Amino acid sequence: MARPLSPEKRNALLLSATHAVAEQGVLATTASIARRAGVAEGTLFTYFENKDVLFQELYLHLKHELAETVMPDYPYQADYRLRMAHIFQRYVSWGLTNTAGRLAISRLAASGQLLDGTRARGTEPFQAVSRMMEDAVQEGVLLNAPIAFLYSIIERIADTTIEYIDKQPADAERHRQLGFHAAWRAITP
Repeated sequence: MARPLSPEKRNALLLSATHAVAEQGVLATTASIARRAGVAEGTLFTYFENKDVLFQELYLHLKHELAETVMPDYPYQADYRLRMAHIFQRYVSWGLTNTAGRLAISRLAASGQLLDGTRARGTEPFQAVSRMMEDAVQEGVLLNAPIAFLYSIIERIADTTIEYIDKQPADAERHRQLGFHAAWRAITP
């Protein structure tokens, strides 16, 4: 009988992969990921069939972590600006405490190795946000642009906000407010 898989080892591998991908992108090796997790490389393949499967699972794991920060207390009934502010500020908070996770998501998304199904599954926890943005586009509150394009603009400005807060933590609140103001102006007509 096979031994049951350890959630602790799986989580250690995902954490190790997060840091490796943040540092090296998809060029990170399974050997270095396993070594950093404190397991043999063969153990990695017990949990993930191959490197591609690991990266798909890592992306979903990180998107789930992000959703756990962004979606609680989402103000479903608030106006569009307040809902966008909620998303922006929660993303900034997550990014400030999860630098490696933020970089890993970005590098995986840009790598061309994510499957369409993986990308789609990664957006599932954020469906309320997508619907809100679609409604706001139809009502003329947001620019008439693809939702993915609007998301990218918001994410880039949020990432810039995070970088400035990292460099100048004493001005964190000011940078948060300036960042959201810039993001809102960038996506509204």
